[in-house]
Amino acid sequence: MNTLNSIETYTQKNQNLYGSFIIEPLEVGQGITLGNTLRRTLLSDLNGYAITGIRINNLKHEFSIIEGLREDILELILNLKEIVFKTSFSFKKEKNKKLKGFLNIKGPMIVTAGLFQLPENNIQIINPSHYICTIIDNSEFYLEIDIENGKGYKLIDETRKQIKEKQFSITKPTTLYVDALFMPIKKVNYKIKLINDTKGNIKESLFLEIITNGSITPKRSLKEALKIIMHLFYFLFISTNFFSLSEELKKEKLKEKNHLNI
Repeated sequence: MNTLNSIETYTQKNQNLYGSFIIEPLEVGQGITLGNTLRRTLLSDLNGYAITGIRINNLKHEFSIIEGLREDILELILNLKEIVFKTSFSFKKEKNKKLKGFLNIKGPMIVTAGLFQLPENNIQIINPSHYICTIIDNSEFYLEIDIENGKGYKLIDETRKQIKEKQFSITKPTTLYVDALFMPIKKVNYKIKLINDTKGNIKESLFLEIITNGSITPKRSLKEALKIIMHLFYFLFISTNFFSLSEELKKEKLKEKNHLNI
């Protein structure tokens, strides 16, 4: 019987979570099939949260200059993209819900991710000490962010297609869309080793390493990946079209056989 065991888990210095697992015994050739399937599923099919849009003071475009801000807008956006969000298990069911966060402060001060006001009991920031920007004088600074759920990587053009552009407003700041990286998995490696079972038969052992951004544990991410794979094959197996197609093929072969016998 195949078993899945956790070997080691720990938190790295940059708040990433590391986990290593071993699956054995597998038949020869199954290790690369399972390892590649798990790696692709972990990197592309898990959901995560990321910032997709921002509004700053009365800013109209990303090339504007904000008085009192040390960084330019493009550098500010790059810093915002490094914020890691984590949601409660009950809230994860509402995948399409957009969240908003904001901060309204007065300088001089250093702005970090922990200063954002977020919806209570829905989402939290894993790296609150992450640097955002610095206000060098007594200017007021207002920053609002849009947080969405998704998979993989989402380009600015995709966000604009989904949102109906509103007419230009003189009083309200323009939303600056951000390329969003939703993937909670940072890195996945796997190795295959030949082993012998209790009867002396040659089998394979799959060693798997998973590094996440801290929003999900490696063990949980592996369970989610296995669940996605199981759902995929299960619904393919019980598909009525699959069985009806098999019956049609059998009927066609029977007709051909009868035709040849005539």
